[in-house]
Amino acid sequence: MRRCIFIILVFLLEFYVHLNAQTPSPEKPREYRLYGKVIDAKTGERLFGASIVIENLKRGTTSKQDGTYLLLLPKGEYTLEGRFVGYRTQSLRVVLTSDKELNIALEPDAVQAEEITVTTDKDKEKLTESTQSLDVMTKEDLDAHRGQTFGESLKNLAGVSVLQTGVSIAKPVVRGFHGQRIVIMNAGVKQEGQQWGEEHAPEIDPFSAFEIQLLRGAASVEYGADAIGGVIRSEPKPLFLNEGLRGEVFVNLFANNRQGAVSGFLEQSFSNGFGFRIQGSWRKAGDSFSPNYIIANTGFSELSGSVMLGLKRDWGTAMLYYSRFTTELGIFRGAHVGNFSDLVRAIELGNPVPALQQVPFSYQVGLPRQEIAHDLVSLRTQFAPFSFGTLSLDAGFQANQRKEFDAQRAAVRLGIPSLNFILSTASLDAKFRHNPIGNFVGTIGISTTVQFNNIGRSLAYLIPRFQSLGIGAFIREQLVFDNVSFDVGLRYDIRSLWASPRVFDRTVMRQVTLDEQRLFQAVTASFGTTYQFARAWSISANVGTAWRPPSINELYSDGVHHGTGQYEVGDRTLGVEKSYSLDATLRHQSARLELETSLFYNHLSGFIFLEPTGLTQSLRGFFPAYRYSQSDTRLMGFDGSMRYALFDFLRLDATLSLVRGRNLDRNEPTINMPQDRLRVLAHVHLFETQSIKEGYVEFGATAARRQTFVPFAQRDTLQQSNSLIAGLFPDLSEQEAIARYENVIRLLTLAPPGYLVWEMNAGATLYIGTQPLKLVISAQNLFNTRYRDYLSRFRLYADDVGRNVIMRLQLPFGGS
Repeated sequence: MRRCIFIILVFLLEFYVHLNAQTPSPEKPREYRLYGKVIDAKTGERLFGASIVIENLKRGTTSKQDGTYLLLLPKGEYTLEGRFVGYRTQSLRVVLTSDKELNIALEPDAVQAEEITVTTDKDKEKLTESTQSLDVMTKEDLDAHRGQTFGESLKNLAGVSVLQTGVSIAKPVVRGFHGQRIVIMNAGVKQEGQQWGEEHAPEIDPFSAFEIQLLRGAASVEYGADAIGGVIRSEPKPLFLNEGLRGEVFVNLFANNRQGAVSGFLEQSFSNGFGFRIQGSWRKAGDSFSPNYIIANTGFSELSGSVMLGLKRDWGTAMLYYSRFTTELGIFRGAHVGNFSDLVRAIELGNPVPALQQVPFSYQVGLPRQEIAHDLVSLRTQFAPFSFGTLSLDAGFQANQRKEFDAQRAAVRLGIPSLNFILSTASLDAKFRHNPIGNFVGTIGISTTVQFNNIGRSLAYLIPRFQSLGIGAFIREQLVFDNVSFDVGLRYDIRSLWASPRVFDRTVMRQVTLDEQRLFQAVTASFGTTYQFARAWSISANVGTAWRPPSINELYSDGVHHGTGQYEVGDRTLGVEKSYSLDATLRHQSARLELETSLFYNHLSGFIFLEPTGLTQSLRGFFPAYRYSQSDTRLMGFDGSMRYALFDFLRLDATLSLVRGRNLDRNEPTINMPQDRLRVLAHVHLFETQSIKEGYVEFGATAARRQTFVPFAQRDTLQQSNSLIAGLFPDLSEQEAIARYENVIRLLTLAPPGYLVWEMNAGATLYIGTQPLKLVISAQNLFNTRYRDYLSRFRLYADDVGRNVIMRLQLPFGGS
């Protein structure tokens, strides 16, 4: 497989070099100069670093120090957008038949700057926007490929995998990192929930995102602790500030689980600078189907909504955003392990028991299940109190409640969940961005977070009550020239944690509650550079450090985690996890080819992981036991994406992701790393008529290689006494019991085979009179292939989901 991938990549590279080495054919259109300057519409001042973008071509440039810009384009009609932080985006139509001068005057408008703010607080000009690998999913991308969950919407990006628990739970995995090592920003606020569980997905409505930005690699300087693996920013639609009433309605239908989803928003702005938006979503799904059987109790229901209020004045802008996300979701019954006998039976069978396979389809969410509610309030303000910069203040509050019910029906009749977590978080961020001083532009900021966790009424104990306080400050400066830029950052963070864990006191032979305080602190730094060495090529490199303190579950877990059916034990002696990373990214941006490839290396000092240690006995029986451990680890790999316009009507897309992890202390592969993954897609533009526009058809495939880099040595840690093993299998002799136990352990660590699944998508905008209606029809797992992904939590018990036909409708109304 590696040899084949290598041959394919070499062939594509040689093919591209060959094409570019030839003398331009007569068919190649001549390129004309489109040039001019970008100025402040009020003061006439020339703007340095503004973006000039042609979205439909994915081409653009930035204005130089004197405000001038230059684009080379073939003859045609284009929509040109001028963008600059703190200014309203300006759209201009231009017909290019010869060299043409076009000056762009931008109106100051801090509100509209929110639309173009990206992870690095720089304009999204592809070649120079970031010293790290960066991807942006636009509204058009999301409308065409929006998944059943927020995490699933990201799975086709290079370097991204999904840690999946059925259809309704998907955690994004970026270059092998997930959970606490990925910062997710929602409406400018860091998402804070019970994200430490493998079956705890981000509590974000997938319809609420207008744009999703993915920054791969360490980003602790700007985003603080936990940003070891990357940052995902979900931005709601910028508030519509032209006067008038408008809205959109979305309808999604999924055949596999017979899901219906409806979402819509209504917004209006007024001449006095005030505007509002109301948005809501509802989803209802039943059981999912594998190619051969039903996956029982995997239905879910979801109800979400948000309100945004905006105010624009001479002093600046303010945006108030509130959202509520609620869901009730079922957990596949065959994967819910009640005791060791259930575990053995489920693993050895490999498929759901016949009784479960014969369960009729149902929308009812039974046991086990989860109930989740997440409230978020975000207040984002921008001021320009001085002529030399912009001050932004972002405040957030979140309340997250998660209830987990296992299969104990007696407890459910009492209305008591097995686990009940209530997490409250308040945050405040202040940033001052100074205007260019010569070739320098930079930001200084400070942030603080206060968090409280309470344990509601529940049957079991897993983590203690706790509260934490975090404070951080950073400075970041960028030195920008025409073809090269440098980015330097420095940050200091301190975080204190107060917890009340339960421990067994041998002096009194019972559990007691302690009061413990831990203090963690770290200095992080980064240095990056981008060099545009040719008109269409740039190379970037970034070195940096990142960190995170151990989370509450890693320190103090002690109990059965009912969502995963395992007994988890923390380690109170765990220390800070620190990352030393190196990224190198090569980009190409031209009319026909868009290319980004990245190599990365990450040395993690004190990497924290959950490993199996054998069996343990609770009041309900025997459970597989897991303990948090810490060791030095290395993660390295490659990810890349390519978009090549072979002809005007045919485009080829490809993404490739490879990750290799190694536990350096034990000299073995790191546990739970994603499979090598290659996705290819052919996109065909269809002819247009008066009533059908933007038509296309796509046909593609995803190939995943079997994960052979698994820590087989972990089997050696699963040692129990022969008498204990014999007691687990009372009907077998001691020798037979040991053999059966070892077989179960082998199955636990066995990776499923690789797989190849196909997909097909088609879409167009239909015009009924002057009313547009966007329609997309997709077929995932087109040929109903049986497969199991290595990062699926159901891989031991059931196949992944079979064919799924999806229809997406989008109906805009009101003003344009």
